[in-house]
Amino acid sequence: MKFPWEAQLPAVPIEDTVAALQRDFAYAVQMTAVRVHSNDPELATTANVPRGEIVPRGVCKFTNGVTVEFHDIGMPQIDVPAMTMHELVAHIWATALVKGLEIVP
Repeated sequence: MKFPWEAQLPAVPIEDTVAALQRDFAYAVQMTAVRVHSNDPELATTANVPRGEIVPRGVCKFTNGVTVEFHDIGMPQIDVPAMTMHELVAHIWATALVKGLEIVP
């Protein structure tokens, strides 16, 4: 029995591997991921956003006890949408409005 890492894979030119790593790191240098934590699953999400954008701090409280908090997790994530911080906040706000939620002062 062979372990998965012992399988004979086709040889990949080192130049292709280096080019792929360069693309991945160039993206990681430019982008970060922001995770939106919420006790409402419809508002919880993650998006890759450009580094350097201001991430809102603190907990936002909505009616019905719904909360939202943004966290920069430091590394872009696989299979999540890329958007600006403005687009991410607008998406959360639009979802809250559709649900009939209002910000509690």
